[in-house]
Amino acid sequence: MNYRLLAIDLDGTLLCPEGKVSPENLHAIAKAKVAGLTVVPCTGRGWREAHYVLEQVPDLGLGIFVTGAAITDVSTGTTKHHTAIDPQTVFDLVDFLKNEPQAVLAYREPNRAGHDYLVTGHGELTPNSQWWFDFTGAVVKENRTPAVDDLQHTLRVGMVAPGSQVPGVLERVNEQFADRVEAHAFAAVQSPDPEEAVYILEVFAPGVDKWHGLSWVADQMDIGPEQVAVIGDEINDLAMLQAAGCAIAMDNAVDAAKQHAAYITKRNDDHGVAHAIDQILHGHW
Repeated sequence: MNYRLLAIDLDGTLLCPEGKVSPENLHAIAKAKVAGLTVVPCTGRGWREAHYVLEQVPDLGLGIFVTGAAITDVSTGTTKHHTAIDPQTVFDLVDFLKNEPQAVLAYREPNRAGHDYLVTGHGELTPNSQWWFDFTGAVVKENRTPAVDDLQHTLRVGMVAPGSQVPGVLERVNEQFADRVEAHAFAAVQSPDPEEAVYILEVFAPGVDKWHGLSWVADQMDIGPEQVAVIGDEINDLAMLQAAGCAIAMDNAVDAAKQHAAYITKRNDDHGVAHAIDQILHGHW
């Protein structure tokens, strides 16, 4: 086996459609650890949003959270490293997005800010966002007219909106802010019985993506890119799929993820992570 570090996305990858880790995937992760692989969850969720899921997976160390903006101890929630957006840029982003129909959501470094999300802008908090906050226990504060100093320790600026709206907003953000930010959008985790598919717009500091966070962890362990295997399914997995020594996409992945993967594993409702780990441990991938 040529790999020392295995990064696994959560939604659409490790988690089944019901949001749980299957016994098959748990058993495979245990085998990977015995074989010497360090397993790292790598997710767009914040720590509190992921902790209730990751409690199912024993003996994890560090995790990559907020799409690489935070590296956090999985068991304690202590952030070891983070990359915040410049507060003036956050202020400008909020001002730019404040008149959208939906609220602007600033995700903070919770150990410093004292909360997970700051709800701001003039728009309404969507039912899907409120459901997500309630479901995950995220700590939420509201300040509709923040000053620059109120926006310290912001890791991500985002918005949850109908899928028909988000691409246009993303295009305008990229045009307006150019090299000041990294931005992308993809389908959100849906509340039960959604009326309309919703998408998440996410904006980070320049250079922040999952590979950014994963590289920090690998550097601490003196692990090179060629010794890293990754499994993912979405737009926010592209950077790590492009850079890792072994890039694996789920069969349920978006086309862009499959195009950047060396291998395609089974779907997340068919224990695709377990299948991928089995292929790695047997030296096939």
